[in-house]
Amino acid sequence: MPAMNRAPPPRHRRARGFTLAELAIVLVVIGLLTGGMLGPLASRLEARQRQETSERLRDIEQALYGFAILHGRLPCPSTEHDPGSPGYGRENAPPCDDSVEGMLPWRTLGLGPVDAWGTPRSSPTAPWPGHWRYRVDRAFAAAGGISAATAPLSNLQLYDHDNRPITVESESRAVAIVYSTGNNLRADGLNASYSATHPRYQAGEATASFDDLLIWIGHPLLIARLAQAGRL
Repeated sequence: MPAMNRAPPPRHRRARGFTLAELAIVLVVIGLLTGGMLGPLASRLEARQRQETSERLRDIEQALYGFAILHGRLPCPSTEHDPGSPGYGRENAPPCDDSVEGMLPWRTLGLGPVDAWGTPRSSPTAPWPGHWRYRVDRAFAAAGGISAATAPLSNLQLYDHDNRPITVESESRAVAIVYSTGNNLRADGLNASYSATHPRYQAGEATASFDDLLIWIGHPLLIARLAQAGRL
């Protein structure tokens, strides 16, 4: 009987997977790519948050001018700590209390309480993450109102990020300051030390150790705005 041609048995190819060394190389590459992307993404996010905070500060500045036009004076800070209190976020009645650091009376001004990094508080003992710090010259928040002859009394001193004076040291013309504590959620530089009698504040470019954003209202511009509005 003739022999039958038999097909050779199928050869089973062994499935080839990643070795541990290859997996390690892949993970290292993914880590390098991810790390290289996180830096630029974080920088862009912080830049966007700083821009948003700067825009909110401009809104605050305009709201303070509006309050002065309506009431003839600037508002006092808010010092109420209890979020459940009716006075929370509202200005203290004049005369302003300079013995403690105050917050922006955001409810009085119809604004939000925090910057782009902040979160609202829920208890009297909670910290103040991202809440606006605010200080006003007591002469410009007095119950009697502002006149053309009103002169600054508190001598609010301003310095740049290199500690160079922005205001005239003997007679500052700044009458109100508002600032954000920035991405690190803490006051930096001169802003970290509150003084009731020798107020010194810092503004300027962001550095490795300073990221606060600060605005101030000057005496001449405030008087000009009030005069234009017919309040003087």
